[in-house]
Amino acid sequence: MKSKYLFVFLFLLLLLAAGGALLILSGKNTVSGSLPAGEKPVTNPLKGFAVWGENHRQDPWISFAYVPVYWNLLEPEEGVYDFAALEGRCSFKEWKKDNVRLILRVIADSPSDQSHMDIPKWLYEKMDGAGTWYDTGYGKGFSPDYENPVFQEAHQALLAALGARYKEDPQVAFIQLGSLGHWGEWHVNYGEGIPRFPAKAVTDRYVSHYLAAFPAEKLLLRRPFAIGAQNHLGLYNDSFGQEGSHREWLSWISDGYVSDQTGEFLSGMPDFWKYAPSGGEFATDQGLEWYFSRERFPETMELLKESHTTFLGPNAPVPEDFSSKEARDNAAVLLRSMGYCLGIRGYRMENLLFPRDLSVTLTWENTGIAPLYENWPIRLVLLSEDGSAVWEGDLDAPFTEWLPGTHSWTAVLPGTKELPAGRYQLWAGIIDPLTGKPGVALDMDTAKSGGLYRICEFATV
Repeated sequence: MKSKYLFVFLFLLLLLAAGGALLILSGKNTVSGSLPAGEKPVTNPLKGFAVWGENHRQDPWISFAYVPVYWNLLEPEEGVYDFAALEGRCSFKEWKKDNVRLILRVIADSPSDQSHMDIPKWLYEKMDGAGTWYDTGYGKGFSPDYENPVFQEAHQALLAALGARYKEDPQVAFIQLGSLGHWGEWHVNYGEGIPRFPAKAVTDRYVSHYLAAFPAEKLLLRRPFAIGAQNHLGLYNDSFGQEGSHREWLSWISDGYVSDQTGEFLSGMPDFWKYAPSGGEFATDQGLEWYFSRERFPETMELLKESHTTFLGPNAPVPEDFSSKEARDNAAVLLRSMGYCLGIRGYRMENLLFPRDLSVTLTWENTGIAPLYENWPIRLVLLSEDGSAVWEGDLDAPFTEWLPGTHSWTAVLPGTKELPAGRYQLWAGIIDPLTGKPGVALDMDTAKSGGLYRICEFATV
């Protein structure tokens, strides 16, 4: 009987010893720590200033080129689309070499000092000239009849062709819903004899053409509409920073408004920036340097933050055009504050003891005013003690869901259980699909090499 109790006692003692050993070793099974923030980068892919696509130039502040897609030039014959001419006129290849993305807008009516049409001649004839020739304070041109079914059918075909060409192109970042109104800005100068802009029942049909051709997160409306809120579209403001006008645009977004074009009440889109970008360009009633002057810059920054702006242009500043260093420095501050700004603030490596694939949890922080509107992969690289890469992988990350704030991301590194025991370093970066390489500058104070950032050092047993 005594031997039985002795056996149980020894067994329990062995269990306690084994548990204690595991507790002692468990501290070596993980490694964790924090990383300090660094200086916010001035520019990054998919955020920043845009310039006119027809005027190629190299500029460190440029992230986008604005591409006006004039309908008459793109489709000179019905069903025949001259993409080569468009891409040559707007320097697609040259912009791509500079890692500059494109913002497209279809133009069917662009007032100028010469009488002209921006729709194809064949379409004008096919719809029996439905529309209005004008000579107004805006300039001269032709305003099509947007309610005309022939025009709508041709527009649907045009958008289908654009989608087939550019939907999967990583260089094409965003599509501004133009097509309607002067300069594609969804308004007409009806006070000078042009028929009023069409009601939302009509404009919704045009939106549906864009939705069928492109992902919703790439699309931006000029004004808030219910269909925009329902489909999580973005917005752009071509009067950014204009006194009175910009605040009014923000009130439309938050509260809805009665359209000055149609007299209809149109609902707001208060959360639009959480799903698709906020963009636009600086209003042209002031010189660009005015927005960055000592007196005006605080208001410019406040409007940027309230609008959650990701890009501005093609009316955008050039560094050397500023006469004052203060204005140039303020423009850099605005660029640092625009759109997303990502950095890794903490890490936790697990499975360091047993033959299992390593697991890593990274705490990311978005200190910007908007998310990154693409789910680009995170590249992780393990370096051995001699600095050679022994493992690397591109892993999915939900960047589009990462609003300003902190976010935890966990990944298992497949195949790492085969690594021999030793000391390693973990490096991380974000892949830019335009180059296929790590290309996003992170807000981190740590070693950097080739777009990758050093996260930590650890040992496996």
